[in-house]
Amino acid sequence: MILIFGGAYQGKLDFARELAGEDKSIYRALPDEIPDFSAHIIDGFHNAVLALIRSGIDPCEYTLDNLSELSVKVIVCDDISSGVVPVDPEMRAWREAVGRCMGILSRNAGDIYRVFCGIGTKIK
Repeated sequence: MILIFGGAYQGKLDFARELAGEDKSIYRALPDEIPDFSAHIIDGFHNAVLALIRSGIDPCEYTLDNLSELSVKVIVCDDISSGVVPVDPEMRAWREAVGRCMGILSRNAGDIYRVFCGIGTKIK
C-alpha cells in the first residue's frame, strides 16, 4: 500500500498518478456513497470515512475489514487534522475517525508520502 496525504488541492492525485502510472483506475470517494475499493487508486479517503459515518458504519472496523484489499492500493487522503475543532458533532467524529483510520493505514503501508505544493516527501 502507498498512502499519500496532505492538504486540499496540493496535487496529491497527480502525485499518485506519477507513482502508480497514468493508466491505473481511480475511484473518487464521495461523502454520501459507501466506498468502492476496487480501483487501483482510492482518491478522497477522507470522504469515504464521512460516508461510512453517515451510514452508521464504524470507519475503523470497515478499514480493518478491507485491509487485505487496500494493501495493494494507492490511497489518497486530505489531512483534516489541523485548524479549529468543529462544533458540529458529526464533523468532530469525522475528523477523529479520519485520524484513526490513517493510523491503521499508516501502520500497514509500505510507503507514505506527504504532498505539499505538488511535491511529495517520503516519510516512510
